[in-house]
Amino acid sequence: MNAYLPASAQRCTKNFGAELRELARLGGPIAFVQVGLNALSFVDACFLGHYTSSALPAMALGNTLVWLVLATGMGFLMAVDPLLSQAIGAREPHAVTRQLLRGAVLAFALSIPAALSLLPAPLWLDWLGQKADLIPGAATYARISSLGVLPFFGFSLLRTFLSAHSRIAPQILVIVVGNLLNALLDWMWIFGRIGCSEHGIAGSAWATVVGRWFMFLMLIALSWRDLAPHVKQLASATVRRSVCKLRPLQNLFRLGAPIGGQLALEMGVFALTLLLIGHMDDALQANTDGGPRLGGHQVALQLASLTYMLPLGISMAAAVRVGWATGRGDAAAVLRTTVTSMCAGGFVMTFAMALFLFLPTQLTSLLTDDLSISRFAVALIPIAGVFQIFDGLQVTAIGCLRGMGDMRTPFWANVIGYWVLALPLGCWLSMPFGLNLGPQGLWWGLTAGLFLVACAMLFVLRARCKTTTSRLHID
Repeated sequence: MNAYLPASAQRCTKNFGAELRELARLGGPIAFVQVGLNALSFVDACFLGHYTSSALPAMALGNTLVWLVLATGMGFLMAVDPLLSQAIGAREPHAVTRQLLRGAVLAFALSIPAALSLLPAPLWLDWLGQKADLIPGAATYARISSLGVLPFFGFSLLRTFLSAHSRIAPQILVIVVGNLLNALLDWMWIFGRIGCSEHGIAGSAWATVVGRWFMFLMLIALSWRDLAPHVKQLASATVRRSVCKLRPLQNLFRLGAPIGGQLALEMGVFALTLLLIGHMDDALQANTDGGPRLGGHQVALQLASLTYMLPLGISMAAAVRVGWATGRGDAAAVLRTTVTSMCAGGFVMTFAMALFLFLPTQLTSLLTDDLSISRFAVALIPIAGVFQIFDGLQVTAIGCLRGMGDMRTPFWANVIGYWVLALPLGCWLSMPFGLNLGPQGLWWGLTAGLFLVACAMLFVLRARCKTTTSRLHID
């Protein structure tokens, strides 16, 4: 059974130059896939930003609820990442089978409450005091998107499995075809082209759901050669009992809880920022359509999310390579991958910083032609430029720590950095009881939080690299 990589595929390097080449060989395609995944909502925003003045702000509210749910569930599934890569590094094929199949059980179990939590979206948005004319569109987007939760979790698990085996080509093909399909369906269903009815925000949500199911099923088909040996093990009663044992599944859930919590906290602070900006629109633009501040925030956030995918790809590749090295018990390789990954993460975000600082108007025009939304977006994009490097360093460090098996440190760093520092500081900077800077104040608070999280991650990572890291076990 081809359940682990041969030694040549893992490529144990001897110096930093060779490590950088191997990291680029794995991380470049993973980053491309991450950009492609984010491009689905980016393209949705581009089409809706040129549809009506209220479409983009409403999509921003609905999409925030959706991603809060998706990111939390994805975090729990990320616990499978180090388990798979460390089992591969230790050359234990049967452990790979167990962790993959347990991950599938967890993905299915998580998808049910995650999807159900999006159905009362109108109630959540009303309780959160959002602008009444935006709630119907936002709730429609969130409710339809609930149908795409299961394929999203399944796709995430398959990506983890394939990346741990350095199988990137199927992911790239799926992401390219999926984005082309999503863009075509957006154009057809939002605006009513080629004989289709015009559905606006609902059309965008349906396009994303269809795209997620298509990509999930296509990835299964393209990766079946790698999946089949593991799936066939289910014919054994012993394997079925091992996969369905309650204690290992509970341990997998507990292992993923800090990652899910970390992503929930990170997404949560951005979600709360969006809701606070929605309140500003409600209070200051009560007699106008749409939400210009909310729309401007969404434009800047979409751009920042797109560039974030680059260091996230490096982070995921680092988690795999650090996991391989940990499984082999190779401390020198752990250090080499960690240092190389951190340098690469900071380097790519330097270019993103330059784009955000010097081309905010040009970047804004990609997503909207509404002048009121553009004005607020152009004010926020340079602030996003300031935190690009901090964002790249912290997410790359989190990947390295995950490869070592440290899931808890990023959780606590997020609690302190975002919720103890960033949010209170942002409120003081943005609200009338403070400096009254509006949305810019909230974004400067987020920048301070990202700086603190990056510093904390670097400090912990330096200490971890000096100690011996043991493999994770959940059996």
